[in-house]
Formats: sequence, C-alpha cells, structure tokens
Amino acid sequence: MKSKKYVIGYAIAVFVLVFIIAFNSVCSITQFDVRFETGSASAAQSAEKVQERLNGYLNKSYLFFKTANVGDIVAEICEEDGTYLKVVSVQKKFPNKVTAVIEEEYEQYAFYSEADNKYYVTDADGKVLAVKESADNNISENAANVEITGFTYSSAAEGETLGADESVQFSLLMDLLSVADEKLGGAFGRFSKIEYLVNKYDGEFFCFTFTEGVKIWLTDIMAEDSREDECFSAALDAYAGLSDAKKTYGYLLAIVSESGVHADYKTDVYDPVANG
Repeated sequence: MKSKKYVIGYAIAVFVLVFIIAFNSVCSITQFDVRFETGSASAAQSAEKVQERLNGYLNKSYLFFKTANVGDIVAEICEEDGTYLKVVSVQKKFPNKVTAVIEEEYEQYAFYSEADNKYYVTDADGKVLAVKESADNNISENAANVEITGFTYSSAAEGETLGADESVQFSLLMDLLSVADEKLGGAFGRFSKIEYLVNKYDGEFFCFTFTEGVKIWLTDIMAEDSREDECFSAALDAYAGLSDAKKTYGYLLAIVSESGVHADYKTDVYDPVANG
C-alpha cells in the first residue's frame, strides 16, 4: 500500500513539474511591443536603451513579470541620461506579449524662485521636470525655456504639479498660456520672459515679452470685469498683425472699453509698476 501511494505521489509530482515547465514555456515573454513617441535625439537614444533593457526579459516568465518594471527601467535610464520619458500605458497580453506606450515630456517653462535662486522647470501643464540653475532647455541650444518670474512657490518637488502662494494668479497665468499655445502653436520659443508684477497700490499685472522684443501688458488683472483671457487673445491677434519691424519694440496694451475688448500698439515708455 505504501509503495502504491509513493508511486501515485511521484506521478503527481512529475505531472505538476511537466505542467509547470510546459506552461512556462508557452507563457514566457516573446515580444515587447513598445511604441515610443519622442521628438529629440537624446530621448530617442534613451528609448533605445529602454527597449534593450526590456529585451532582457525575453523568454522569462510572463506570469511573474510586473508592469511596474517598465516604469522602473524608464526612470533609471532617464536619470542617467537627463531626459524625460513618461509611461503612458503598459499591458500584458496573454500568453506572452507585453505592450507599452512611452512618450517624451518636454521642458517649456522655467519658473524662477527668488527665495532659493533656482528655476523650477516644467512641461506645458506645470509638472516639475527638473530644478536648475538656469532657464536653459535640455534639448534645444537655440531657445531657452520661457522664464517666468514674480511668484512664490508652495510646492515644487520634481514629478509634482508646481504650486504658488498666489494660487489664483498662478492658475490664471496657466490658463493664458493655454491660450498662447492655441494661438501661437506653443509658448516655447515665442516668449523670452513672462512677469507677474505688483505696484505700490497693489495693482497686479502680467507682462509678456516676445523673443523679438515687443511686449504685451495685461493691467489690473484681478480687477472686476478685467476679462483677462479676452484681452490676452486680442493682444495676440494684434501681435500677429504687426510688421516684423514693429515686433522688435513697443508694446501692446489690451483693455476693456464700452466698445468691447481691444489691444493697441504703442511705442511710448510704459511701466505701470515703476510709475505706480
């Protein structure tokens, strides 16, 4: 009887072992189908490294592969290369395929902090990508990130959305930058500097300086019926109509009047902050 039980137990053990080997053979990873969406040469090189590192999991267990491994590999390589890749999605497709979408994140704005003399560099949505000593862009030698000054920052950790003590004004600025993205095809390379300013009477202003030199002033931005988005949109339309020469000097002043919202181009000296 004992011999019979031993034989049965042995047979079951062999069956289980054969099943595991066969199952693992069928369910070992044979393909990483990764779609990389990059626009810079440096990020493309990082993408190649990610793919190479993932290929190291080929023929290994599909069941024990964790989708979080993809994010860990991307984070490690981006830290080494100084690039930004974001894992959009990862999916395991039974029995042996892993698919993923990974895209590049781009530096766009450099928010200057006077408190620590640092630049909090963000993407278009305000996500902090890096903390730097300058506003230089990580992939473009011909254009710096748009420098933004005047705010005091309450949260500025890498990977988080930037926050400012002046939260209402900060949110307004981000909304205006979205308008600029829509009308100009992006703020990067179009503005050299954006300033949030307050004069001695607590009047609040935004000053947008284009790379060519002309400025847009938005005055009394937090006043009742200031209609900042309409004023900014009108100023951008007026900018588009300027000659190349006029784009190098002067300013556009957008105001709300009885006739509606309009922006005028002027060449006189204008500084509502210094002049009170």
